[in-house]
Amino acid sequence: MRPTRWLPAALLALGLLACGRLTATPAPAATASPHLPAATPSAAATGTLPATVTALPPTPAASPSPPIGVTSPAAPTAGPTAGPPPPVVILSFDGLRADAAETGNLPNLHALAARGAYTYHARTTFPPATLPSHASMLSGVGPEVHGLLWNDTDPARGLIGVPTIFSVAHEAGLTTVLVAGKEKFLHFNLPGTIDRYTFVTNGDQGIADQAVVEAQAGFDLLMVHFPNPDYFGHLDGWMSATYLYQLKRTDDALGRLLAALPPQAVVIATADHGGHGFVHGADLPADMTIPWIIAGPGVRQNYALTGPVTTTDTAVTAAYLLGLTFPGAVAGRPVWEAFTNLPPLVTQTTATPAAP
Repeated sequence: MRPTRWLPAALLALGLLACGRLTATPAPAATASPHLPAATPSAAATGTLPATVTALPPTPAASPSPPIGVTSPAAPTAGPTAGPPPPVVILSFDGLRADAAETGNLPNLHALAARGAYTYHARTTFPPATLPSHASMLSGVGPEVHGLLWNDTDPARGLIGVPTIFSVAHEAGLTTVLVAGKEKFLHFNLPGTIDRYTFVTNGDQGIADQAVVEAQAGFDLLMVHFPNPDYFGHLDGWMSATYLYQLKRTDDALGRLLAALPPQAVVIATADHGGHGFVHGADLPADMTIPWIIAGPGVRQNYALTGPVTTTDTAVTAAYLLGLTFPGAVAGRPVWEAFTNLPPLVTQTTATPAAP
């Protein structure tokens, strides 16, 4: 399933309102619970990113509901390499435009692409907003199925109601970790699916610091969310001098994290959306086009992907790497074209689109 256009305009307006250009109005405090991080002042309210980290304890087990309404062939349960599955890392750069990723001064991101397979023409789901897009990135289904149609922290709305790559991996006995730079990621903290969940509030340098700690502690699945590209896009505009300068600082943080990862790890680096002017959320190439990079054992090197890639493919590709499948049907599929060794049921013809 590819990005849909049926969502009411009111839902898009809510997403833009929640993630529009920052103002100097302080954010209201949220009620703390044993499994939700306490609210911190917004960056716009303080003028700086507060230097605190809120770590959440593991949550009790529960079974998420299966997805409905979409069809896709299940991925085989064997990963691309022999032996035990590799550790998998998903890196999400919030608000990273594809053209900025391709042409910016980002040596660590470009080095990652050079040792893997990549495209700067992947597509996110509609609306291109942080919470709906990350829900699709983690679940393999579109917003009309996962139901996270809002784009702000709202504990009263509950948690994501479909399986995620965290729930699938945790059920298989794997260690799952999430390091997030926005409070709204609490909506993905399904009980019994994330072993270590940390909400970091001091920007991408703090994100990298915490992610290095988590990597050294051991994991099977690690997701790291870098919030700064989106923050500075709203603040000074996408593709502004400030935005591009801050992308270089985010790339520096990326380099520190990559150096701390185990050599056998497979890394997927992508974004939830782009942006134009001071906003995002429209069905425009600047908002909808995202980078997608994968590197590690069993992955082609310095290979430009030719087939279509969407946000929903991220979760299903991660599951394939871990030797797992999603329960029920999903819209995403493994990005077969990226791998050097294809599963027995996948031919080169089906993995790589025929030339026009």
